[in-house]
Amino acid sequence: MKSKKDAELIAAAYSRILENTQAISPDTIAQLATVSDEALHNACKFDRSSPGNTFGWQANLKSAEYAAKAINSGITDIERISDEIHKGWNETAERFDQDPDQFDDTQNLRDKGKFDATLARRQNLMKTSYSELLEDDKEKDRVVARALLQAMVKS
Repeated sequence: MKSKKDAELIAAAYSRILENTQAISPDTIAQLATVSDEALHNACKFDRSSPGNTFGWQANLKSAEYAAKAINSGITDIERISDEIHKGWNETAERFDQDPDQFDDTQNLRDKGKFDATLARRQNLMKTSYSELLEDDKEKDRVVARALLQAMVKS
């Protein structure tokens, strides 16, 4: 069931979509990644990520890219956008799984003794489709979906 706020976002997004058929620039993706990062910090108390080659920032970029493409194609359903966000996160998690040391914050995880647990969690989440995620994990993607949809409607 959609909330009134979701319905308002959807209506505004349809208007924005009609105006916006251009490709999404890297600068726009970076701005949306910042929106995503702030939304996760505010709603889920995640640490803030900084632009750079950390897992968190790269996951925010890829999730924002997937979400923006969906929104620009006319998708306004929060669950469908959330699914795209999870796919973007998965792409980054797969890169981490293949070569964790490509990210600048991996050694920090090792130094804190958190690497193995983080790797196991990311591997588990990347094997799980959005529809099969636990409700708490789905809500994290929804938080980002709402924030990105709102940001794209306002821009």
